[in-house]
Amino acid sequence: MKFRFAIFIGCAALIANAHAAELPAANPTEFAVALARAKAGDTVVLADGTWRDANLTLNVAGTATALITVRAQTPGKVVFNGESSLIFAAPYVVVDGLLFTQGTTKHNSVVQFDADHCRLTNSAIVDYNPPEVATKYYWVYFRGSDNRVDHCYFKGKSHQEPLVGNHIKDARRNTVDWCFFQDVPYVPNRNGREIFRVWGYGGNEELGDDGAFFTIEHNLFDRADGEGTEIISLKSNRNIVRFNTIACTRGGITNRSGNFNAITDNIILCDGADGAYGLRVTGRHHTIARNYIRGGSYGLHLMAGEFIERDLTGSYQPIRREGTPLGRVPAYNQARENLIADNVLVDTAGVDLLLGNGYKSNWPRAQRVLVPELNKFTGNLVFKSRGGVAVDIAKQDKAAPLDQFTFSPNEFTGNRVLGGTVALTPMPAGIEVTPAAGAAPAPPPVLTPAEVGPAWRR
Repeated sequence: MKFRFAIFIGCAALIANAHAAELPAANPTEFAVALARAKAGDTVVLADGTWRDANLTLNVAGTATALITVRAQTPGKVVFNGESSLIFAAPYVVVDGLLFTQGTTKHNSVVQFDADHCRLTNSAIVDYNPPEVATKYYWVYFRGSDNRVDHCYFKGKSHQEPLVGNHIKDARRNTVDWCFFQDVPYVPNRNGREIFRVWGYGGNEELGDDGAFFTIEHNLFDRADGEGTEIISLKSNRNIVRFNTIACTRGGITNRSGNFNAITDNIILCDGADGAYGLRVTGRHHTIARNYIRGGSYGLHLMAGEFIERDLTGSYQPIRREGTPLGRVPAYNQARENLIADNVLVDTAGVDLLLGNGYKSNWPRAQRVLVPELNKFTGNLVFKSRGGVAVDIAKQDKAAPLDQFTFSPNEFTGNRVLGGTVALTPMPAGIEVTPAAGAAPAPPPVLTPAEVGPAWRR
């Protein structure tokens, strides 16, 4: 019976494919006509050439088993410029092989996902910039859920707003994988130009079961500087950042807000690039594991948290946000109950593992006085051929009004420091300190341009 059912399903799929049509379109007008005629399983083929000021809205739905496909006649040869843009407005639509270059947009983003279960693949956005750097728009923005951007190439974004963004509400389980982010120039004093900004539930430090559930994996970042501080900025719960390679790029991976995130198996090759570092972590219940960080200005820092329960001095200026229990949120949440395991840090210029970065920063206007606590550090390796402090913790101010705060200890098990020193007192039993000997630990295999981005560009 199961065998017969499988044959039936297979035959049904073949019949559906046999009835699928290819509908040609040579310009935006023909595209609108072709899309209106398209049925689930059909393909709209865009003619090679330049499509200027083409705002394509994909508002015809496919199904889970019969997608609507919009593809280039020749991948990379269908070129959108002027004020072109692309909006996914119906579910189960795939777009394949497009190039956006030398243009701009008046919309919120160049490519926007307003629907669910859609995919952009084998495509590129290159130098799609407005005349003014202050002009705001994303290159890719997710408002829907269960969408994917894969094997795409992004180069040269020089204006305001992040390159990729996830909406603060009702955008979940989106994925960006096997993409290549290259030569995104650093613009001084332009905060908010991250490569990724992932909003969602948890941005106000909620601890419930929801989240953005965003996945960033198997991507290559090469001199993708952007704002120069945060390459990937997580501002929500339950995201995954893994198996990415970051090379010579200013900034680092930052868990800016949110909880329950997993940042694992990334290779961060700072190699002396100005302002490049490993990771900054705030919040709770994260897993930070098996990352390799080399040559950064610093390694892995757990940030000092902000106390928001009450004004300690009469000078506190909190970040106010409607809809939160206290009407305000911390600038940085306390780092606690996180697992920091099996990371390798090599030749960091500053402190490799720092607990409480930013302690009392901007005091008393800001109340960043919560030292990281109850975090577990296990199996981490620090190699410092030039010596220096490998592990440190912020010194707690015990004068009033801060004498009311006490913190639980962090746990150290099986960590090793080769060639550096540990500034913790008393010295934890779970950190072994020895001289640096032999060659520095080599990174795992890194991603290369031949493995990521569109096939037509390699």
